[in-house]
Amino acid sequence: MKRKLVLVISLLVLAALLKQAACVGSTPEALDHAATAADARLGGGAAVAPRTAGGRGGADPAAARLLDYSWDGWRPATCMPEHCFCEPIHAGAIRQPVNTWSNLGFVFVGLLAIAIARHDLPRAARWGTSNLIRTRLVYPAVYGTAAVLIGIGSMFYHSSLAFAGQVVDVISMYLMTTFMVIYNVSRMRRLSDRTFLASYLVANVALGYVSIAWPVLRRYIFVVLMVAALASEWAVRRTRRPKVNAAFLYGALASLVGACTMWILDVTRVLCSPGSWFQGHAVWHVLMAAVIGFIYLYYRSEAGYETAPPAASAGRACLLRPRGMTG
Repeated sequence: MKRKLVLVISLLVLAALLKQAACVGSTPEALDHAATAADARLGGGAAVAPRTAGGRGGADPAAARLLDYSWDGWRPATCMPEHCFCEPIHAGAIRQPVNTWSNLGFVFVGLLAIAIARHDLPRAARWGTSNLIRTRLVYPAVYGTAAVLIGIGSMFYHSSLAFAGQVVDVISMYLMTTFMVIYNVSRMRRLSDRTFLASYLVANVALGYVSIAWPVLRRYIFVVLMVAALASEWAVRRTRRPKVNAAFLYGALASLVGACTMWILDVTRVLCSPGSWFQGHAVWHVLMAAVIGFIYLYYRSEAGYETAPPAASAGRACLLRPRGMTG
């Protein structure tokens, strides 16, 4: 019951943070327009007639309004109007279709991680493993949810090219990097579920607030988190010597190098064909989704440690050696 309560509170706080980001990203004119429309609906008055797209005939008015939605009232992203990657900016609700839909890879990887966890958890006792991501629901649940939110956040950004989308996109990336750091701490010190969730929530709320208040720091924060994730992984491998399938880690690193290469080629216009369905930034999304998938498989392949944690007793150290488990 306590775990569910902590999870509910965490989701409510994160939702409030994202709402604040959306408010920061809207111009006063857009907020006034939204308030006027809401008053008209509540008062039974007629709101401004929605725009209709020519040639749609008897199209559903609600669908037409959605497709014709304009982000012009939102505060634009800092890349606007000429530096938002190679893909051209379209009118309507989805300004960069290829860069938007390529984020479904993150959603797929996140849902797949949760599905694998549903397979692993009932079998954990039989395997006799101490692998956290195979035996403790909180870890794969948070990991998979973070991956899904990265996809949703980036879809919002490329659909809108609004400052709010930019902030949400960055905050969603924090969700994954902070997981890696805190998960590595738990691999060394065995945090309780409550401590893990509390640490994860506090870290992301604090980082989200900083990103909203001082958006110029967002990229520096992400770089620091990436360095912290790599450093904490190095610390685990040095102190605990995990029995793990390193091929998955190499796959993640290779995908990361490929993703960064495509990002640079796209943003510098070295590889740029605006009218093509092949977009370098979209490839960045797909390869980064692969990075997240490989890292999950890397964590899942862990089959014990050669070195027991510092506070572990001899009896508990024996429990860290799996019985016949394969990666």
